Amino acid sequence: MTLRALWCAYPWDLIDAPDAASRARDTGADGIALAAAYHGVRAATPLHPRHRLVDAQHSAIYVPYRAEIWRGHRIRPRPAGDWVSEGAFQSAATSARAAGLEVEPWVVLTHHDDRGGDGGSLRVHNAFGDVYGYALCPSHEAVREYCATLASESVLLSGAESVVVEACGPLGVEHLGAHEKTTGSDWSALDAALLSICFCNECERAMAAAGHDPDAVRNRVRGGVGSGAARIDQVLADATTAVLDVRRSARDLLAHVVSVAARAAGAKKVRFHAQPDPWATGPFAALWDTPGVADALILPADHLSARERLRAPQNGERLGAYLSVLPPENPEGFATLWASRLRGVDDLYLYHLGLASAQRVDAGAAVIDAVRVAGDPGR
Repeated sequence: MTLRALWCAYPWDLIDAPDAASRARDTGADGIALAAAYHGVRAATPLHPRHRLVDAQHSAIYVPYRAEIWRGHRIRPRPAGDWVSEGAFQSAATSARAAGLEVEPWVVLTHHDDRGGDGGSLRVHNAFGDVYGYALCPSHEAVREYCATLASESVLLSGAESVVVEACGPLGVEHLGAHEKTTGSDWSALDAALLSICFCNECERAMAAAGHDPDAVRNRVRGGVGSGAARIDQVLADATTAVLDVRRSARDLLAHVVSVAARAAGAKKVRFHAQPDPWATGPFAALWDTPGVADALILPADHLSARERLRAPQNGERLGAYLSVLPPENPEGFATLWASRLRGVDDLYLYHLGLASAQRVDAGAAVIDAVRVAGDPGR
């Protein structure tokens, strides 16, 4: 199967940048995964002819905002602010298509940092009562409705035949956001997992329905953070399966409604960021064992060693890899490092066209070529 390679990009990376799309094409890429809905970000644009930084101050939708579609939703996206021109997605997509590139809308679901409207009630709450304002909890019907509509509008208004979905599940305690000041806590991976368990009203109801007292589970989590326990089941004990099932059920239902909505809007392919870790939160949700919703699963490249644990592909399902060319990756020797590790991958997503220096874009080009050569030794 021929490798399909795409660069991730924001609309402003291609707008007023005549060489951006051809730069992507000349790396050997087939397309652009173009942000149609994205959280706030302060983004460098080192190769753009008109600016060097873009400050997207809140989550925004970059396809047209249709007020009549969003009327009545508890959560609604905001149009982009003054950091990008009106009609941003269409302008960027036109530039990419003119260069012969496929355009695939890239939609971020539950990573949502615009806190207006829900008062925090639809967000992830940890065991200590802290609310993660950037993290919508998919246990809520209103969140699922928002995400499904976001996917549907992104497909319908982009005219694309495929969509790539990020953050199809809860986000946890880790957040690569503005002014993040959590690294000095020295939380272990287990601590982070415990602090990522949600205790919002809906998740608590689901725990109770599974036969577990949410207050008792909360107290176990509180006691487990910083305890030095080796495994999560040592903290949660007999509630382990129930807590994981609450998250899995919410995540699977979200993936289902998003997939159905995207296909109804015209998507022939729906691709999801995923991870094999059943406790995974964040951009790559634990969708490893969710059959029937995805045409492709896209894993972080450093998780590909777990590929043998992937269930048998269903209905032509593809395996994708998400590879960052940004620091801490070293562009020197980048292609050699990744060529064999990415062999057999169907889809390669390179992060990120607009954020990368010329040297890092060149490293991405080298990796695309090296993976194709590795997959076709006769070249």
